Amino acid sequence: MIVTVRTTTDARAKADALARGAVEARLAACAQIKGPVTSVYHWHGAIETAEEWQVEFKTTEARYQALEAHLLAAHDYETPEIVATRAARVGEGYARWVEEETAGAVEVEAPVGDERPFFVYGTLRPGAYNHDRFLAGRIGTEADAVLHGAVLYDGPGYPYVVPAADGKVVGTLLTPSPGDYSDLFGLLDRLELPVGYERVAMDVVRVRDGARVSAWVFLAAPDAPLGPVIESGDWFMRP
Repeated sequence: MIVTVRTTTDARAKADALARGAVEARLAACAQIKGPVTSVYHWHGAIETAEEWQVEFKTTEARYQALEAHLLAAHDYETPEIVATRAARVGEGYARWVEEETAGAVEVEAPVGDERPFFVYGTLRPGAYNHDRFLAGRIGTEADAVLHGAVLYDGPGYPYVVPAADGKVVGTLLTPSPGDYSDLFGLLDRLELPVGYERVAMDVVRVRDGARVSAWVFLAAPDAPLGPVIESGDWFMRP
């Protein structure tokens, strides 16, 4: 079944990035960009008007969930428009092409043994002070990622993540360099567990291809000190 999926964004460059990212990840066979268009909508109790660009993706029903996860992770809107419509009729050749072009999409990435990557969202993210102190030069790969179904709290001292029905947390997937996994695993436990965290295996969404990746996440322990909620879910964007 061929599906058309539409989203909107507030800049042409962002529309280009959303289109290219989904096609490169083989989550969509193609994407068309239209705009600018004028959108009128209710938001936080007021009527807003904005100039937006529409991006329309062609994919299959089997790939829809992965495409949706990719768009939610890549989008900078708090509540992005994601609307899917099944095609009533599709040319046989075109349908076959869409299916072939999306057949290589990666949906789930399981760990090798128990060596999951680490999803970090605060002072251990690249560019933050504890990453430079403890992890720089010992990480093999880094990838932007998003944890859905969680809320990010500020301090005191460090950010904390708490599972929730809604919300998302922005962070980075870190895979230690070959041979460094055991040392870093122990190091991170010694850093995090005594200051109010507990380590849990959770699925996060890798932004570049929408893949769900099993990773270690340090969540707030039941007695962790929690400050205010960081509404953006991004510790670097906190007030």
